[in-house]
Order: sequence, then structure tokens, then C-alpha cells
Amino acid sequence: MSFSKLSSLVYSTETGRLCPVCEQPVAECNCKKNAIPEGDGIVRVSRETKGRKGAGVTLVKGVLATEEDLKQLCSLLKKRCGVGGAVKDFVIEIQGDKRDQVIAELEKQGYKVKRAGG
Repeated sequence: MSFSKLSSLVYSTETGRLCPVCEQPVAECNCKKNAIPEGDGIVRVSRETKGRKGAGVTLVKGVLATEEDLKQLCSLLKKRCGVGGAVKDFVIEIQGDKRDQVIAELEKQGYKVKRAGG
């Protein structure tokens, strides 16, 4: 392999951080926004406290959608549960233990949902 294929530009003093795939500024990159993660089509809902100083969050993994669609779904789930949340690396995080409410809403939206992890 040539040297150019082993390394890619990830920072520019003119524009800041760059996407390693398309070498565009991160704010203008469309690579991840339009990407859909691979999976088996089953949405898994779990609870996690690791790395959050004991505060539990509900994680929604496996939704086969673009990042924009995930943000809209996260917004809907936050409104239904009455809490905050975010989308990080194609995983929706809802604050608190709201697994039952999240599962009910996702099933109403037509997703095949499983409770994961105890």
C-alpha cells in the first residue's frame, strides 16, 4: 500500500477537524449523517449506569435509521417520557429508567423491540 492510503488528513489549521472519509470539515460532512448502521432489525432497550456516577439511563440500540431520523425519534421519546436525552454513535440515550415507556412507544411506532440486559 502506498503511504497516502495508510494516512488521511484529520485536521486542518484553516477549517479545524476533518472527516477521515471524505476529508471535508466535520460540520459539512455528510458521510455519517446519511449512513445507516447494519443490524438484525431488532431494537434493543436496556438500562446502564456505567460511567455516569450511578445515574441510570435507558439505551435504545439497533434502530436502522439515519442520524437525522434518530434525532427525531429521540425527540419523540423524550417528549413521551418527559425527560432529557441525546443521540450518540447511533444509540439513543434517555435519562432515567424509562424502559417500559420507551418499549411501549417504539412498539406503537412499529418497531420490533426486545428488552436487553436484565
